[in-house]
Parts: sequence; structure tokens; C-alpha cells
Amino acid sequence: MSAKVDPGAMEVMTLGEVARWAGGRLEGGDPDQVIQKVVVDSRRLLEPGSLFVALEGPRFDGHAFVHQAFEQGAVAAMVHHGSRAEFGEGPLIRVSDTRAALQAVAAAWRARFDIPVVAITGSNGKTIVKDMLAKMLGATCTVHASPGSYNSQVGVPLSLLGIRSDHDVAIVEVGVSHRGDMARQVRMVRPTHGILTNIGSAHAAGLGDARGIAEEKSLLFQDLNEGHLVLSQDVQRQFSDLFHVKPRTYDQVSGDQQGRADVVARGVAARGAGWRFELAVRDLGSREIRLGVPGLHNVRNATAAAAMATLLGASLDEVARGLRRFELSEMRLEMHTTSAGITLINDTYNADPVSARAALEVLRNFSGGQRAVAIFGDMLDLGARAADAHRELGQAVARHRIDELFLVGEFAALMGEAAVAAGMSPERVHRAEHLEELHRMLERELSPGDVVLFKASRTVGLDRAARRLIESVAPTRLFIDLGAIRDNYHALSRRLGDEVGVMAVVKSFGYGNDATRVSQLLEGQGVQALAVAYPDEAIPLRRRGIRLPILVTNVQASEADKIAKYDLTALIYARPVARALAAQAERVGKRVSVHLEIDTGMRRVGLLPEDAVAFAREVHRMQALSIEGVMTHLAAADDPDEDAFTHRQLDTFDQVLAGIRAAGVPTGVVHAANTAAAWRFERARYDMVRVGLGLYGLHPSEAVEDQARDVRPALCFTTRVLHLQQVAPGDTVGYGRSWRAPRGEARRLATIAVGYNDGFPRFLSNGGEVMIAGTRCPVVGRVCMDVAMVDVTDAGRVDVGDEVLLFGRDGEDQIAIEEWAERGHTISYELLCRISPRVRRIFLTE
Repeated sequence: MSAKVDPGAMEVMTLGEVARWAGGRLEGGDPDQVIQKVVVDSRRLLEPGSLFVALEGPRFDGHAFVHQAFEQGAVAAMVHHGSRAEFGEGPLIRVSDTRAALQAVAAAWRARFDIPVVAITGSNGKTIVKDMLAKMLGATCTVHASPGSYNSQVGVPLSLLGIRSDHDVAIVEVGVSHRGDMARQVRMVRPTHGILTNIGSAHAAGLGDARGIAEEKSLLFQDLNEGHLVLSQDVQRQFSDLFHVKPRTYDQVSGDQQGRADVVARGVAARGAGWRFELAVRDLGSREIRLGVPGLHNVRNATAAAAMATLLGASLDEVARGLRRFELSEMRLEMHTTSAGITLINDTYNADPVSARAALEVLRNFSGGQRAVAIFGDMLDLGARAADAHRELGQAVARHRIDELFLVGEFAALMGEAAVAAGMSPERVHRAEHLEELHRMLERELSPGDVVLFKASRTVGLDRAARRLIESVAPTRLFIDLGAIRDNYHALSRRLGDEVGVMAVVKSFGYGNDATRVSQLLEGQGVQALAVAYPDEAIPLRRRGIRLPILVTNVQASEADKIAKYDLTALIYARPVARALAAQAERVGKRVSVHLEIDTGMRRVGLLPEDAVAFAREVHRMQALSIEGVMTHLAAADDPDEDAFTHRQLDTFDQVLAGIRAAGVPTGVVHAANTAAAWRFERARYDMVRVGLGLYGLHPSEAVEDQARDVRPALCFTTRVLHLQQVAPGDTVGYGRSWRAPRGEARRLATIAVGYNDGFPRFLSNGGEVMIAGTRCPVVGRVCMDVAMVDVTDAGRVDVGDEVLLFGRDGEDQIAIEEWAERGHTISYELLCRISPRVRRIFLTE
């Protein structure tokens, strides 16, 4: 397979071409100015030649950030409203609709390339199938694949605009949420090949039943040639009338069944944390496949990807090799903090130019005022683009003003040369010939407070250097899947619709999970505001560059200076606090934003309904205060037995709101719903909802879980086995001799490295469970401060150092934190907040 491009086409576009493709008018600037990249996020340091497109949505408007985009290095901006005075002096392309214009530009760019373009759609599995296919083809082709989960009406055009003339094949993920979405996607993508992963309930609200979903998704494949479409046998059987070409089908069968599909996975057997199976492809034969990722559904995903890979010319050996090297992308980037105070960003799963630049963004954004250290090895499987890609990444390192750069590998050396040529001091670029030399350098150079990124292709072995530093991290760890938090936020946003915003509650250290990192993620995803309990929780967020409105729910008059200094929003319901805030605001010459709290039945804090209008009038007269919102707190929205009480609270709240407005006082943003009400009560959503625990995929009750089926748990608490021993029949274990080995048989016990000081509750003594190697093992004896004992007699082979799942999901294994809560007669909120600082937080993201 070889790349083909229109001989008149170049690998870059010009400002004049973009204006023409967009149907816009160029104001200022040189029409021959080269545009290297199109971006929609002004908060990042932009690459040279970047065009910023100001998108507008129900809860955001990129036009407010055009000036910032120019400051970040954009050479031009595309806009559809606003005056020159608002934007500064940079060149503008004026269009009637920036979103439609972005799609038109992407369509024109895509039309330049005559290469296979594989479009992948389906209700789920799109990203994994895309990544698997890219891995299979990458050994012999230069592949462009959509970054992350870029499959929306904005993500797809950005993906297409990444195609270059040296790409042999492009793989584009395509998603839809409503009728009519796919027609716009088709005009841009114009696929030559397609994969439909499955038809499920995702986005059913916008597309109807399964038939409606299949009809919309099938539009993507209307113009394919015979044999260029891959479908599962089930989809072909159900919806064959929707597809106008004969597809290549795939299936997964049990036992020794042969199956009727063109590509079949058979004899599937569990193998460690993954699977072993035989892949049979019609006319090509079969191969044994080893897939090192959990989840039986990933066998089907692998079979779908293999069906397309072999259609595009990949051999069965290349398919097998690609799957053997594949790992789930959502586990790529991990953040650790060592006992020496060094933050490690471990991203050694794989490396390509897109993920490498994204990792640099993470390093730059999270380092704040700390020293940023980047450690890079070679990026492999880039074919003819390898040298140029490494040089471009070196230039990006210099632009991001990374403090120190360490390099291992021949291609990585080109990064260093390019970084120096782009202005980085040679004294800050360090080259190691091998990993042992790198480790000696790091031991000498790293200091407490440093934020360190490790990035390379897996086979380079840079993960071993990262592991040597990570070994100092305590064995008990809380893994926080930022990808799950992101997806949960978007699942909730889809349920709420475009008119309702989300305030993320990140109080109490983000429910024990590090408010800063969670807030940084959510700010990038479009959340409208944050909420904390006390001003001191908000100050670190401001110092780390979080610019969102931050509502502080507990404010004392003595802390008015913090509210004003850090541009926080105070929740108020008492005159002394309001007066202190107004006085402080006048002293510093600014207005302070406030929300009013109405007590409609919680009886905790807040204004009684009969006092609310008078208080609102008084605050409204205070020139230095601005009423930006009114809220109440629902006492029992998670309990169906109390729904009548919840509706009475909302009735009272509506009456108060009407009275405040009748008095001529603006109510600003109105919010009442917590996580439970956001899912269960449409009338409680108003302008915004406050969601905390729900972002982590956890539920305050079964009634909420029934409504929130699109979310997934984001937390996993683990430790390690410290010691193993045999105990004789009748032996007692632990303090108070509270557990005795059954008479007649010896038992094998493991001491695990977690105790109640870590957040492993003492009420799990003598009966709680942990999971080791897929087997539930009971806690025996009393949980101690630093360790606990569990019975592993029935768990098969267990060794010192083996991982122990305390709660969360590990592949197919799961222990829910709700099990702990039920045993302890408490709630998951309390248990999360008990997890101590001694437990290392490790963040997983894409």
C-alpha cells in the first residue's frame, strides 16, 4: 500500500485556501500564510502556523478567547461574530458559522488525498478497534488514526485535518448522537472502507430504537465498494437490508465451532489478564492469537480489527504481532508521587507524535511553578516520517519551555538537536547511551518537587527506568481513571441536554482523589463551575491556574479577604458574612460574586423561605456584591420513599425564586440538584446541577444507579501481599485473638500492606473480603493500623508481592465500595474521604 496525493497538493494549506474552503472573508493577514494546524482550544501553547477556530455552544463561546489564542501563538482566527476591537490585531476569517466552516475545511482537505480512509462507527468499541487496527497496520504502513476519542462533529474534522501526504492509510472514528449527524460526517470523511462495531443503546435518546440507530450509522457506508465493509455476523443478520454492499463479516464462536463468518475467533480461553484464541480468516488460514487485555468483549473487537486489517493486505502474522503488542489506550498515562516528593508521569505504553505532544501538554499544565523534566526515548513504527517527527517533537519541547530534557535512542537524539536549534539551552539537554546511564543521571539530577514525564514506545524499555523511580512509591495505591471521569461527565451532560450546566463538586480533596488533577481535567472538558467547602480548598486550584468560577459553600466573615483575593464565589445566607464581603470588596476595589442559599427543608444552613426576599433585596443594594446564583440543597433525592418530600422542597424553592424575581432582584444561575437529583428529577435541574460522587461512577442509592447506567467506576484501590504463612487448626490470629482457624485443617494466610490508617476500615475485620488472582479472600482477625490478614487458602498460587484488589474493577474482577458501605452501615462518601495521604494516588488517562 502506498500513499497517493494529488500532485498539486502540498502538505500544508494557506490562509487564503482556508478562507475559500470555509466560504469566508479574510480580514488582514497574508493569503499565502501557511497554516500548519487547526485548533479549537486557546488554553494550550499553540504550534507555529496554528489557526484558532472560535466555536460557540450552549454553554461556551470561543470568541471570548480569540485574543488569548493570538497571545498563545495563533497566526489567524476564524470567527462568526464580534468586532475587531474584541479580538486584537491578528488576521481573521469571518464566516457565517464556525462549526460548519471547520467541517467544510476538513472536507476540502480530505479530498486532496487518495488513500484508504477507514471509518469506524458503532455504539461502543470504536476507539479500541481503531487502536487495534492501527497496531496491526503500523508495522508496514504509516498510519494516521484519530487521536483519543475524536469522533464528534468537531473531533472528526480535527482528525481529518491531521492527514499528511506520507500517510498510507487513515483511520477515523465517527460518532453520532442525533438524526442528521451522520450526513454531515459523511460529507467530510468520504470513507473508502468501513467498520460497524455493533448496535447498542448509546445515544438512543437522539436516534430512537436499535433500528433507528442502525439506519443513521449505515449512512456512513452508502458509497463503499463491494467487500469494503466489515460487520459483525449479528448486525448483518438483523439489518442486512440497510447495507447495499456485501460485507465481510466476523464472529466469535464457542468451543470447536467453525462459524459462518469470514473472520472467526474460536476456542477462546482466558490467559492471565488476557485471552488466547484461534483467528480463522477465509482464504488465508488461521493463527493463534494472544491478547493481553481483559474483557471478553475485546476478543470481538480484535476480530473486527483483524477483518479490516487483512482486507487492507495485512498478513496473519502482522495481525498476531499487532495484537500481541496491543494494550488498552486508557491505561497509558499514569501519575505517581514518590516519597521524595517527585511527581512521575509514566507514559511508556507507546509513543507517537500525537500522544507525545499531548503528554507534553500534561507535563506543562500540571507542573505549575515546579521544574518540568521530560525524558524521551524513540518513537517507533513511524516509517518514513520518523526523523521529521522526532525533530518536530524537539521543537515542541523548546516551545513548551521544558526545564530539562533527557534522551535515550538514536531518533530521540534528533529531538535534542531540534530543541537546541529552537532555542533550548544545550546545558539542559542530556543524552544517555543506555538505560543504566539514564538512571545514574536521574539519581544525580532530580530533586523533590520535580514533575517528570517518561515517554517512549514500549519496546524501548524506558518503562524500566520509570519503574526504578516508582519503586519508592508505597504499595497501597488508589488508581483514579481520569478517562472514566471524563466519560461520566459527558454521559451526564447528554442526559441534561444543552441548556443545563454542571458544577463539579471537588471538596474534601476531590472526595479523597486530589481536587487539582480532577479539576484540571474537567475544566478541559467544558464543566461550567467548581464547588468546594472552604476557601483554603479553592486557593490551590487558583494557584494551579484553574480559572473556572469556584463556589465556596462555607464562608466565615473572617475569610472575606480570601474570597476577594482569589476571585472566589461565596455562598451566603447570613448578614455578617455579606457585610464583611462587601467591605473587603470595597477595600480592594472589586466586586465579589455571591450565591444565596435557601433552606427548603435540609435544616442545616441557609435562609428560611420567609426571610429570603428581604435578604436578597439587602444584598442586591450592596454595590460591591453581585448575586450570581440562588441554590437550595435537597435532603433525600436518592430515596424514592422520600420523593414527595423532595417535590415539596422544590415547590418551596420555586416560590422563593418567584418572590426574589418579583422584588426586582436577579437570581443568576439557579441550582438545586445534587448527583441523585441530577439523574432522577428533571424539574430539579434548573440552570445547573452540582455533581460530585457521580463523576466517579459511584451512586448514593440503587435508585440512582438504575438511572445512571451510562457511567462507570473511576476508582480502584489496591495493595500488595507482604507475607505468607501457614496456620495450624485452632490457631488464633491478630489482636484480641478474634479469629480462630477451623479445626481439622491448616489455613494459608496472607498479610497485606493496608490498614485502617490507609482507609481500610476496621469494620471489615473477620468477614470483609479482598480479591487476589480473581478469588475473593476473607479478612481474618482484626484489621490493624498498617496491615490486615486474609485467608488465601482457596486462591491458588499466591506469592509475596502479588496485587490485592480492595475495591474497584480489575478486568472482569470487581469489589464495589458499596459492599464496604453496606457492611459498615455508612456511605461511600465517608469511605473515600478516609483514604489517607499515605496512599499514593495514581492517575490513569489517555
